[in-house]
Amino acid sequence: MNHFTDRKGYNAIAASPTWRFRASTPPGGHPFGAYFTNLAPDTVNLALKLRIPKDKLGYVFVFVDLGDLLPIAGGRGKFIFYLADDYLVIKERQIYHGESAQCPSAE
Repeated sequence: MNHFTDRKGYNAIAASPTWRFRASTPPGGHPFGAYFTNLAPDTVNLALKLRIPKDKLGYVFVFVDLGDLLPIAGGRGKFIFYLADDYLVIKERQIYHGESAQCPSAE
């Protein structure tokens, strides 16, 4: 599972050994929550598919999915998931964090 963010968000999340993805209210009428995707950093038209600004794609956190995230309503629920609370990822589930362009799935 992946979480994309900008440099400021990256620095805040990476500062702790256990990653905390803070829940918030997104635009577009979607529920309050922390949001994730199963789309890889090298996915064509990624910003368009996720409906997020391109500057939010600069950094990525990749972690093992436990199946505890909910798909959003509609067709994009195939690749966008959320939890209606902060989401914690312990070290043992962490796969990669850093620049999206350097992510192993993007090479």
